[in-house]
Amino acid sequence: MKIIILTNFPKEEIDRLKNEGELQGHQMTVINPHGSHPVIQDNKLVIAGVTDQEADLVIARSILYSIKEVVALLSHLRQTGTKVFDNNLINLSYSINKVADLMRLAMAGIPVPNTRHSHDYEHFVSLASELKYPLIAKPTSTGQGVGVTKIENEEDLLVFTGNAIKEDNSASRYIMQEFIPYVYDLRLLIIGDHVFCMRRIPREGDFRANFSLGGTVELFEPDESMINLAKKALRAVGMTIGGVDILVTKDKQYVLEVNHNPGFEGMELATGRNIAKIYLEHALTNAR
Repeated sequence: MKIIILTNFPKEEIDRLKNEGELQGHQMTVINPHGSHPVIQDNKLVIAGVTDQEADLVIARSILYSIKEVVALLSHLRQTGTKVFDNNLINLSYSINKVADLMRLAMAGIPVPNTRHSHDYEHFVSLASELKYPLIAKPTSTGQGVGVTKIENEEDLLVFTGNAIKEDNSASRYIMQEFIPYVYDLRLLIIGDHVFCMRRIPREGDFRANFSLGGTVELFEPDESMINLAKKALRAVGMTIGGVDILVTKDKQYVLEVNHNPGFEGMELATGRNIAKIYLEHALTNAR
């Protein structure tokens, strides 16, 4: 089978998928659509490596740039008979939008941290007073803990907003959330019916537990309530693959966010499972 992976981030995990596919006898090609140069000639669209190939399956993963163009391309491929696995990218039309996801989660009755979002920095101080300090400020469209900041007091908040203004970042780029004093920071990776869970442990001196930021991971056995909460969160966002981050306190569980393009390197390390193979099998089964 000829399989094309469309991705903006051809990194180690994409190599894992490519290598696993080749081990299964598939012809694998990785294309970055953001770096391609579309050609329209005689009313035909040509994107080298994609439209000029007769692929059996196109997998879209980690599409963060040129999303509208990629969605149009995927829709066309599906309409013309090519199987596409997009993890619902065509319908959602975004890969990272924490505001939209939090709205979906809240409307589904899923417990999330109290959150505030504004298009005007002038509202930040009053909104922060509603949440109480300390609180968390984070970008709405980055992952892996990048840009996540703990705000201890109003002075910290004013420094944060001042720097953001200097960097010409709009207020709508950020959300503020209550700080959750968690006991466990869990990542549940869901691929169809498969559920994997690891505990994320921050490096010394950092409250963020992301593996990509130097945190460590260990295998964790979630109870049924955690698994059900994660599955409900994934359904609320509308995907079949996702990384659901859950903060567990002494008496409550919160869904922090749902990652549309979850990394699985740390999870493979923690579980010893061949998650790349499971991912490909799910894509093959659920492509349409």
